[in-house]
Amino acid sequence: MSLCSERVTSAILLPTESYSYKEIRSFVENKMPGKSRGNDFLQYNRKALSRIYPKGQRVESSNYDPYPLWAGGCHMVALNIQTADKYTQLNSALFSMNGQTGYVLQPEFMRYDGYDPNQEKKKVKYEIAVRVIAARHLPKPGRSIVSPFVEIELCGHTDEKLKTLVYRDNGLNPVWKSPADSAVFTVFEPELTFLRFVVNEEDMFSDPNFVAQATFPVKGIRSGYRSVPLKNGYSEHLELASLLVYINVQQAGKAEEELYSSSSQLKKRQAEVGGEPFLYETHTNLQRAAPPHQHTLLAREGSTQRTKEKKINNSKFYS
Repeated sequence: MSLCSERVTSAILLPTESYSYKEIRSFVENKMPGKSRGNDFLQYNRKALSRIYPKGQRVESSNYDPYPLWAGGCHMVALNIQTADKYTQLNSALFSMNGQTGYVLQPEFMRYDGYDPNQEKKKVKYEIAVRVIAARHLPKPGRSIVSPFVEIELCGHTDEKLKTLVYRDNGLNPVWKSPADSAVFTVFEPELTFLRFVVNEEDMFSDPNFVAQATFPVKGIRSGYRSVPLKNGYSEHLELASLLVYINVQQAGKAEEELYSSSSQLKKRQAEVGGEPFLYETHTNLQRAAPPHQHTLLAREGSTQRTKEKKINNSKFYS
């Protein structure tokens, strides 16, 4: 198989017209084309099929990171699914889309000529704020009482991770009381980005032990208060175990667009009422727009109230 991989690596340098959709080639993970040939490999994956499999030295059935291969357009990325780790959980999350049929259409941006999988991403598509509120019915890794904490991780072009405080000796219904700061993540490629919740428990030596997890593609996340069903390391559902979280998915630049649209609506309204200036524009317009008697009344009522407050304070002081 290594000879075949070497042959494929050299074949990638051929013109893209020589590839056929009927072809499929296998690559061992450590015989992949380097970053300098990333665009050539992407061009190959647009015409033909590729399969990646773990190297033979992984005698403990460990896994490699599949994300760079997905970003490079690889069609079949083989993993050791008998190992319950982060990478098999990401794989399960990716193929949970499209009705769990086992097939997911490649993102459309991969078919653009200007797409470079190794180029640093600068355009932010979404901003996601996540706050963990509570949990319930967390499984016990042993006979001891669970002291849980939750790690929130964004897996994709950039890896970001934040965690909550440790809730001591309560795995039944721990509540992380507010005010608690939300974890805010920036998303560059939502089609290949995942939001991952990992529940760990801290033992007597302050070491984290895995309890449960839940991994979702960012493309399927919605805003609001959400109940997150938890799974074990093999992505199997845990009965009754769940998290209560608040998620706010904000499209980048949407707040500014709403501000500009509201400003244009106000200007349009100003033109409809006959060109009278609005109160928010300037101090001069404020005085000119407000009726004189009403402005005087407001000033008088304010001064009367301040005088009363002053008298009350003086009486308290001298008594």
